[in-house]
Order: sequence, then structure tokens, then C-alpha cells
Amino acid sequence: MKIITEGNTKLKVPKDRTLSKKDKIFYNPIMEINRDISVSVIQSFLNHYKRDEFIICDPLCGSGARGLRYAKELKNPSGTVKVIIGDINPNAVKLAKENLKVNELDNVEIIHKDANVLLSENFRTFNVVDLDPFGSPNPYIDSAIRSCITKNGILCMTATDTAVLCGAYKKACIRNYDAIPIKGDKELAIRLLIGYAIRVASKYDIGLRPIFSHITDHYARTFLITERGANRADNAIKKLGYIKAVNEEKIVKNRDEGFEKGFRGLFYLDKINDLDIVNGTLKVAEDRNYSERSRKIIKTISEECQINQIGCYDIHKICSIIKELVPPMNELITKLKELGFKVSRVHYNPNGIKTDGKIVDIVECICKYNNKINNNII
Repeated sequence: MKIITEGNTKLKVPKDRTLSKKDKIFYNPIMEINRDISVSVIQSFLNHYKRDEFIICDPLCGSGARGLRYAKELKNPSGTVKVIIGDINPNAVKLAKENLKVNELDNVEIIHKDANVLLSENFRTFNVVDLDPFGSPNPYIDSAIRSCITKNGILCMTATDTAVLCGAYKKACIRNYDAIPIKGDKELAIRLLIGYAIRVASKYDIGLRPIFSHITDHYARTFLITERGANRADNAIKKLGYIKAVNEEKIVKNRDEGFEKGFRGLFYLDKINDLDIVNGTLKVAEDRNYSERSRKIIKTISEECQINQIGCYDIHKICSIIKELVPPMNELITKLKELGFKVSRVHYNPNGIKTDGKIVDIVECICKYNNKINNNII
């Protein structure tokens, strides 16, 4: 074992790790960015929604890194923070208890139990349930929703089966998420995951509303607020629909319009980020000097929020289709802004942009740039 520091939390972690299910105790250092962002999002939520008592459940704790960081780094302006940590792996529970001693925390309870059992035994108890499994969160979503308070609770989900969500394994996606995926644009993976969770929650007369979502490295991550009542559940369902991707353009159909050949889904079609929460998240990450990459991701998401667009335009793919050279991204963005359009890079694709312009406007800017190069004007 060795001791490291994540955020403001000390952690004992195994020296030898394969980052696979073969590890006796799972700890992934790459996910530090995920945890930085998670603490910042939940802190931003706490700053917006006052709570006397704030109870968090991390039912798949591994080394305990996520739950212990919540316990140590979250500050409840109106009251207390309590964290329930669980894992079915006795080795993980033992290490989590050691990490608890290292940090000298008295607001954490560690339980050796299967995640679904732990969640099912705590009906409508937790303010936050954070699912961070190895693979899909699907086996735990139902139990997590039932264990969460029904008004202004938060369901957090990480999905590392992005190959499934992004369309590489269509049959697996249909089995796991009851939806047909689209290859290419990674944002659609998050929208598919959110859409599935909304359908699961609706049978309990609970609506879900995303407040922060990102897709980073090998995983998709989203934070969903619970909203009580059949009307709220109905409203969430109304925001689901089908998407067809044609040459980087997204064609959208609402669910009540019915399924049509060539379309895929169901996807969530509304905003996947709440600008106030995102900006609050950025402030927390900056004030606490969390990792530079986590701050950069949050800042880019804040810029994305200014533009109401599903997915992004991949400039490399567009140039491949129209047989044109790829212009420098900054040059293209400048050209579009000069035409009066809003433009933002996206956090999940270095070749992608969001804009309120149409694809014809992007093509026009690309062609003009290349014409100038060919005529030796620039």
C-alpha cells in the first residue's frame, strides 16, 4: 500500500493495480478528475439548495475514495453531511475503514453489503446516491431511485460501457438501456443514459432533471435531480425522443410523433446541464484549486451551455464529406462569430463545436478559408 492525496483527502491505495476486475480492491487514479468534478457539483448543489441534514450513499465504494472525499470536502452551509459507504468486497471494506482512520472522520458509516441490498433497505433515505460501477450502472438504477428522496435528491451515475452507449454494440445497448444508439457523437451517449433513467424513475411517479453531464476519457457521467409527482414524471417523459444523424446534422422527433425508420433512441432532448449549477461548480473547483483538467472541462461545459444544440458538429468529419482541408479551429470559430453566430468548443471532442449556425454556414466558412489559401490571400 501507499498513501496519496486526492483533493484534500488522504488515501491508502494498492501499489500494484491492473484497473480491472482482477484487482482485489479497485482504485482508478484516472478517475480523480471524475471525483474532483463530483465534489464540485454536489457542493454547488448544496450552495443552491439548503439542507439541515445531507445524507450521501456510495454503495460501490472500492477503496472508499469517492465517499470519503464527499465526507471530508463537502461543506453544508445549513447543517451536516453524512456519508454511507458500502461494498460487497470484504477487501474493499477493510481498506475503506483504514482510509477512514487516516482521515479521522466521524461522519462516515461503512457497510459490507451488496449495493442493491443496501439501497433497497433504505427506501427514500438519501439526498444523494452515487453509482460508480465497473461497467454499466443499469443493474443499480432502480434501487438507487427508490432509495433517493423524491424531491431535490440527486442520482449520480457513471457509465464506463461507453462503447455500448456510443453504438459499437447495438444489441447490448438495446438489452441494457432499451434504446437504439447512434455512432459518432458522444453526447448522444449521455442523452441515451439519461433517457433510460427517466423511464425507470417514471414508474414511481418521479421525474428526473439533469443538472450536470459530461463524457470524459472512457466514461459518461450525469447528475439528475429528483422531482416528485406524476406530472413531473410526465413532463420528463415528454422530453424524450428520437434522433437521426445525417452528415453531422441531427434530425429530431419528439416521442409522441412516433418512431420512424432510420431514427434511433430514445434520447433525452432537453438541456443536459443547468447553467447556474455549472457556474457554481466551476467556482468551487477554482476556489479549491482542483486539478487543472477538471477545471478546464467544467469551463468548457459552461460555454457549451450558452448554445442550445443537441450534440456537436465534428469539423474533421464535415471536411471529409465535402473534400476540403480542415481549417484551424480558432480560425473557423472566429469566422462564425464574425457572421453573428454563437460558437463554443465541446469538452468531449477536440474537433467538435456547438453553434446556433447551420451546417451550411460552417461549410461556407470552410470553403471561404480554403479558397483564400488557394488564392494565396492568407
